[in-house]
Amino acid sequence: MKGYDRHDEVLNTQQLLLSIIDLANQRGAHPDKLLKGTKIFYNDLTKVNVNKKPLSCSANTLLTVIENCSKLIKGNEISFLLGRRYFPSQLGLLGQAFMNCRHLADMLRLCQCFQLDCFPLMNLTIKNFNGKSYLLFQSAVGKLSHNQQIFITEFMLSALLGAIKYRCGELPELYIYLDYPQVEHIEQYHTHLNMSNHKTIKFEQQICMVTIDSQKLYLPFNDSAKSLKLLALQQLRQDAQLNNQQYPISFTQQLIRYINQCIATKVDVSQESCAQHFGYSSATLKRKLASHALNYQGVIDNIRSQQAIFQLIICHDSNEKIADALYFTDVSNFRKAFKRWTGMTPNSMRERLLIALN
Repeated sequence: MKGYDRHDEVLNTQQLLLSIIDLANQRGAHPDKLLKGTKIFYNDLTKVNVNKKPLSCSANTLLTVIENCSKLIKGNEISFLLGRRYFPSQLGLLGQAFMNCRHLADMLRLCQCFQLDCFPLMNLTIKNFNGKSYLLFQSAVGKLSHNQQIFITEFMLSALLGAIKYRCGELPELYIYLDYPQVEHIEQYHTHLNMSNHKTIKFEQQICMVTIDSQKLYLPFNDSAKSLKLLALQQLRQDAQLNNQQYPISFTQQLIRYINQCIATKVDVSQESCAQHFGYSSATLKRKLASHALNYQGVIDNIRSQQAIFQLIICHDSNEKIADALYFTDVSNFRKAFKRWTGMTPNSMRERLLIALN
């Protein structure tokens, strides 16, 4: 099944766009300036569709509005407020399904199954190790600007932690690791993410993730109703068929999954073999990646670096084991690649990040 590209108008984000614009407008930003470069007018967003279908837009449109908002508004509060509003009111039928999940793990599975409806700009991967669960976040639509990365990450964290608190009554002990420098508006993190002594956030960690004890994910919600969840999901699927929605995930996500599978099974991961897998010529694949501000080697490097960092600081694997897992011919090549990715040797990062994680 085809994955959506950045320019495909397949995202049902009309309500999300209106929320961003209304919040920014309350802080003095004019809607026309927020929508500059999108070819969409504010009146288009507020019109009622006679077919009762929401206005669809592309990831590029949503990213442009986010970039404009980040530049026009000082204080960086909108991303957090947007996330706090998101669950469950802005998710419609999906919100109803979330409210009737058995536990947090069930909710996270729904996030992955309905990525396009839930978090269309961000890819969520869940890994488990030694009784802990690690929620890793990566862009689902190619390269992001610095402003876009921070805004989307803050929105995701606010929505995710807000949903956890809403369903659990309080936040369990968790830790947040972010792959960008500490922001000037750090007080917003403490205010909107309900950070306290046992909820820790660390910046400049080379990896973006939330960690939580796995057993916390399976604590049952006594007020969940399986029948209501199934009904909501059935209606969602029917609506998707009626609206001819054929893009469950992005092309970037499909590419990442394919490369991960190739690395895990140690098969050819060349650009030529990848292009053949997706039915493209190498030139077409190159142009397609360029439209996402990506190149093939950069995608592979990002996948390998994220996996290497996770194995190194979480699993405490040796250089030899990581090199073998990532399909390197020898440890020396792995060390050179790792330093190119991160600016540090594996041993230097072990020392630095192990201190940070403790």
